[in-house]
Amino acid sequence: MGGVSLDGGILEIVNENVSKERRLEPALPGPGAHGLDEPAALPEVELRGIGIHAISEKECVDHVLDELDRGRGGWVVTPNLDHLMRAGHDADFRSMYEEASLRIADGQILVWACSLQRTPLPERVAGSDLISSLSAGAAKRGRSLFLLGGNTGSAEDAARVLTARHPGLEIAGIECPPVGFEKDPLAMAHLSRKVHEAKPDIVYVALGSPKQERVIRHLRHDRPEAWWLGVGISFSFLSGEVSRAPVWMRRAGLEWFHRLCMEPRRLFKRYVLRGMPFAASLLTGCALRGTLPKARSSGTYGRRTPRALLVDDDKDALEHLEIVLTSRFPDLEIEKRTSPDVRDIDGASFDFYFLDNDFDGEACGAALAAEVRAQARDATIFAFSGTLGIDALKGLINAGCDGVCEKGDPKSWRPMLSTIEKRLSEMANEHQRRAGSFGGVRSAAHSIQGLLEDWNERGKAA
Repeated sequence: MGGVSLDGGILEIVNENVSKERRLEPALPGPGAHGLDEPAALPEVELRGIGIHAISEKECVDHVLDELDRGRGGWVVTPNLDHLMRAGHDADFRSMYEEASLRIADGQILVWACSLQRTPLPERVAGSDLISSLSAGAAKRGRSLFLLGGNTGSAEDAARVLTARHPGLEIAGIECPPVGFEKDPLAMAHLSRKVHEAKPDIVYVALGSPKQERVIRHLRHDRPEAWWLGVGISFSFLSGEVSRAPVWMRRAGLEWFHRLCMEPRRLFKRYVLRGMPFAASLLTGCALRGTLPKARSSGTYGRRTPRALLVDDDKDALEHLEIVLTSRFPDLEIEKRTSPDVRDIDGASFDFYFLDNDFDGEACGAALAAEVRAQARDATIFAFSGTLGIDALKGLINAGCDGVCEKGDPKSWRPMLSTIEKRLSEMANEHQRRAGSFGGVRSAAHSIQGLLEDWNERGKAA
């Protein structure tokens, strides 16, 4: 890249990017079906491979109602200890959780586990509480409900309780299908039509897990504008058919014990033989994980920093290009070489290569690009040439270069910078995908950021 000086063109690029203080973020989704931008990602933490949104009950209600106002539907799941355990060995159940729009911790043990691993949740958001608070919000905004499932008569009783508590609440429909309906295609088709014709804004499905998740997965595409919630035994709680644990037991994480005392024969195996050992393992594992230093897996690119190799026999040109790149992409790790050498000496491949086409008057950029392409098929390669003739351009492109720039025209570097930005965004999104089904600890927004800072400060003080 010899002969390039730090002229006004390069200074313009550098100053433009320094003044903006830009840091690359993962690409956001495009416009939604209704021409509106997709909502910003909610704060989310990972627990045993399951992503849990770190939001409060009020934030959950506001999010659902706001999304309805924007014309977007969704699906809320409420993971508890039993769900977390099932997701570990049931791939189909896990995939349903991946499809859900919101995953909020219903079990107090999950809240404790997240705190132990230093990714605290604001609070427990129980489905049996959410059905009341969301119905209250729906009444204020003129939204309608559909109650599906529950024991015979419990949905009707629950509807009467909700409408009495929240005047103006509209019940679009109630359906209590017979046992085994989910295995009957005709019954499912009839139910789907009934929900579609009722046009509810929110659908509560009280069938128990995992049946309710399977039914929601099947039906929600016929009413995508609605929000769907699996609420388990909540209809029976609301109707008074089943008594719920006292508040102090819920806060102490003993609601399961209350349920066990009421139905020991049905729940003993689930809660005692399976649940208690799993809970002990979960809490112990999270406590150990919480004692370890924070890894970089929650960063934009994970543990691996994007790397770039700059090759030019002109040291000044190398320095100038480095200034341009680091001003715009501060996360980019840069290595410089003044000899025509593109080998991965330390065994860690580079993501970007910037190659001078001329070394001591000899055009060797094409040969270097071909060597890079042979050893790093996915790398992004740019070549710089002082005299960019047709033959030189063809040779560089045929060798596998992704872009070619003229040394004397810094404005020609702008397409290169745009390509780098796009590639880094792809790498960030790929990291989120590979970090787990839910991208690991990500989107640390307002709700969880303060909690994390407070938690870490308390840890330092201790």
